[in-house]
Amino acid sequence: MAIYIQNLHIHTFRGIRDLTAEHLNHINLIVGDNNCGKTSVLEALLMLRDPTDFSNILRVARLRDQDNSLFTGKASTYENFYNLFPQPSEEPLIHLSARVWSRGWEEEAECTVSGEWTRILLDSSDALRSVRAPSSYKRILYLPSEAEAFVGVLTAVTGGTQTRESISFHEYSDITGRKVSRHEYLNMLYLSPVDHMKNTIINRIVKEPYYKDICLHVIQIFDPEITDLLILKNERTNRPVEYINHNRLGIMPVSTYGDGIKRVLMLANAIARSAGGVLLIDEAETAIHAQYYNDIFRFLVKACKKFEIQLFITTHNIEAFDSLLSTQDYEDQQEQDDITVLTLKKTREQTLIRNMSGREVRQNRDAFDFEVRI
Repeated sequence: MAIYIQNLHIHTFRGIRDLTAEHLNHINLIVGDNNCGKTSVLEALLMLRDPTDFSNILRVARLRDQDNSLFTGKASTYENFYNLFPQPSEEPLIHLSARVWSRGWEEEAECTVSGEWTRILLDSSDALRSVRAPSSYKRILYLPSEAEAFVGVLTAVTGGTQTRESISFHEYSDITGRKVSRHEYLNMLYLSPVDHMKNTIINRIVKEPYYKDICLHVIQIFDPEITDLLILKNERTNRPVEYINHNRLGIMPVSTYGDGIKRVLMLANAIARSAGGVLLIDEAETAIHAQYYNDIFRFLVKACKKFEIQLFITTHNIEAFDSLLSTQDYEDQQEQDDITVLTLKKTREQTLIRNMSGREVRQNRDAFDFEVRI
C-alpha cells in the first residue's frame, strides 16, 4: 500500500479550526459523533486534489448539495461556496496544508482562499443569467444591476511553486463551461453515502474487463450465483439498461436488486478508478447489512493494498469499525500496523482530534471496552 498524504493541517475550513491529523497511514478510520466534522475532513482532503484549480473548489462545495438534492431542492453554487468558510465569515479564509508524496518525492501542499464579501455591478450577460424565467419573458422582467459576490485570491503551493489566481465569484455566476484542470495534482476519488442511489454503475465497469472481474468477485460475496454484469438495450425504448445475470433468476435489471449490491458495486468501481491514489469513503457501511461487514471490508483493504491506494473512511457504526480493525492480524503483525484511527470531538470553540494506531485501539477495546467514537 502507499501513503500519499502523510499529514493534514486544517487551519480554517467549514466548522473546523486548527485541526492537525498526523501520522496518516495506509488505512485511516475517521470516527466520532454526528456533526463532529468527519465529512468536512474528507472534503478538506479533496480540496488538495488540485489546490491550483478553483473549479475543484467549486466541485467540493457542491458535493453535499448534490447528495441532498435527492431529497430537497438544490442551493446555488454561490451559497455552497459561501458555506465552505467558517461562519460567521466577515473575513473569509480557507487555509489547508499537507505533507504529501507526489511525483516521487515528499513536498508541502497548500490551498488558501482569502478575500472579502462585497457587492459588484453586473454586466448585461450576468444580469440575463440571473433571470430564472423563459427567454421570451426576459425583456420585460427587471434585471438586477448588482449582486452579492466574493472577491479574493486563490493561493496554492505545489511542488515548491506558489501560484496565485484572482477570484470574482457572485451569486449569478455560471459554472457551465468553466475551465477544469486536466492534470490533477493527486489522483483522488470521493464516494458519498448516496452515490449508489444516483449514479449509473455497471456502464463504467463493463468497459474494463479487469475491473469487471473485480466487481463480480465482490458482489458474489452477497450471492455466489451472480455470473455477469451486462449492458443491454431495451427493446421498446432502445436505451441501454444495466443488468445482472443470475444462474437461477436469469437476466435481471440492477434496479430490481437492493441498495446493498449497488453500494458494493460502487465501492468496487471506486477502487478501480482510484488505483495509485487516494480513496475517500464517507460512511462506508451505508446500505450494507452487518453480516457482510467482515467480508466486504477485508476485500476493501486487500484491494487497496493490491492497487496502491491510501484509504480514508468515516463511520459512526461500531460494528463496521470493529470489522475494519479485524482486517489486521495483530498477533502475526508484531510491528506492522496499517491503520490509524482519528477520533473527532466537536466543542463550542473547536474540533478536537485524538490520533491512535489501530493496534492501540484494539488493545484498549479488548481490555477496557474502549469507546472510540466520543
